[in-house]
Amino acid sequence: MKFTCAISDLRDAVQLLQPVCSNKPAFPIVANILIKTGENFVELVGTDLDITIKTSIEATVESPGETTVPVRYMRDTLVKIKNVAQINVEVDDNNVIKITAGERIKCNLRGMAAADFPTFPVLSECETVTIPVKEFSKMLRYTGYAMSHDEQRYILNGICLSFGEQLDVVATDGRRLAKYTLPEVKSEKMSQIIIPTKAINMMQQLLMGEDPVAVRFSSSQVEITVGRNTLVARLMDGHYPDYKQVLPKTKSFSLTLNSGDFSNAVELASVVTDKNKQGVVKLSLASGKMKVSAQTAEIGENSAELETEYAGDPMDISFNPTYLMDVFRNIDETEVTMDVINPVSPTVIKTNENFISIIMPMRF
Repeated sequence: MKFTCAISDLRDAVQLLQPVCSNKPAFPIVANILIKTGENFVELVGTDLDITIKTSIEATVESPGETTVPVRYMRDTLVKIKNVAQINVEVDDNNVIKITAGERIKCNLRGMAAADFPTFPVLSECETVTIPVKEFSKMLRYTGYAMSHDEQRYILNGICLSFGEQLDVVATDGRRLAKYTLPEVKSEKMSQIIIPTKAINMMQQLLMGEDPVAVRFSSSQVEITVGRNTLVARLMDGHYPDYKQVLPKTKSFSLTLNSGDFSNAVELASVVTDKNKQGVVKLSLASGKMKVSAQTAEIGENSAELETEYAGDPMDISFNPTYLMDVFRNIDETEVTMDVINPVSPTVIKTNENFISIIMPMRF
């Protein structure tokens, strides 16, 4: 195998694949990436057996072939080669990858035979939907922070995509929930899939350019294709909680807030929370105003006051500040609506009809 390509293209492709490859794989071949030539391109594949990513770059191919190379050493080698635009890659019969950059740089990396590399997974009996890349990125960003990281609640360690007359994208850790809805994305069959955290993180790395995202899914796998990049991931096995049951059906007051002002107030208050313990930020509601505050005996007290249309009796609601800040760090809208019931019932934050976040207050 022998080809010439832009070093930046090959470097970017290898860096894209590195996070999916296992550092301590059960099978040594999985620490490698597959490099395979096409007619005028080179295809690269990385996998940890649960997630597989395939990408390609333009290249001038002199002789076809395929091999595998340790992703760590390939990446580090390409990163260290400076001031070179094009490189030549040649692989001999012993799977030694010979990289030549200009007249002075020559690198040899020992690979393994491509025949031992896992085959690229193929979905069967799958559904297909297409989502604009900006919407796909937005739905992951608006919900991903609410995923659980508790192994005891395994089924919550991912994002649920519920297909049907619309697409609901949901994440929860049991104390908060985020739901983003795409009403224009429809599927003939009602179905629900749960994509694990690592796959979600890898998907976000693929969302570049303007190409739409083609989503294909079966009962056990999901595939997304964006431009030259394709990711296939094994789905989580289990039933996601019925998120519709926790959506509040009543509210006492609906408050309109400026996202920036409220977020700044929460971040200011959180400065004096004890980072070694679970912090607490208090929202104190009174006629026409909201005071956002926190205090710790050993540190001090910070507060900020905002105008609201609140017209009820004085009410204090306490929250984990991280749960509030996570919402506002990930939304784009400058104005939100906060629906409150009482100090112990779920509080709802909405940007429009497509997004809702539910946060449980802290109880003492």
